Amino acid sequence: MQSFSLELYPLSGQIHIALYTNVKNSADLKKRLLSHDQELKYAFIDAKVVLDKFQLLVAVNNAVHYEMYSKLKTHNVHSEIVYNLSPTTNISESLRRFGISDSTSEIIVVKVGGNNVEVKSHLNTLIDGEESSLDVFSRFADRSCIKKYYKISNNINDHEEILNIIIGSLAIKNVN
Repeated sequence: MQSFSLELYPLSGQIHIALYTNVKNSADLKKRLLSHDQELKYAFIDAKVVLDKFQLLVAVNNAVHYEMYSKLKTHNVHSEIVYNLSPTTNISESLRRFGISDSTSEIIVVKVGGNNVEVKSHLNTLIDGEESSLDVFSRFADRSCIKKYYKISNNINDHEEILNIIIGSLAIKNVN
């Protein structure tokens, strides 16, 4: 697990990001999320749709910004993170595509606020899987799926170019 501070939002506390592989209880986690289980105050993201840590941090920063200004489009900052990974404004489609499914085996978990030791301990009791280094999560990225969701041409294969298109899509999503 890695912890980050958002320079623009120091009052939000630390942002904690963890990667879990070989997850066996994603169906249970999804069911609990859909029932608004208050113990699950985390963003659960399918690792196949995240190309780069920067993409994730942009979505987190946007979600914290909207929470600070009471402009959330979803129920809480954690579902807003999942929503902000999507280039579309369709909330249910965003949560379905970027959140976990019953068969998700690699999960990125994001927590806004809290103590990193407590967060890590709680996640290890919630998730039936192996915690892995964030340095390896890009290997779980499904580029064809990412290109489809962000409408990126199959001719574009450079990591930085794909990432720039993704970040641009996220940046203009909420421009009115």
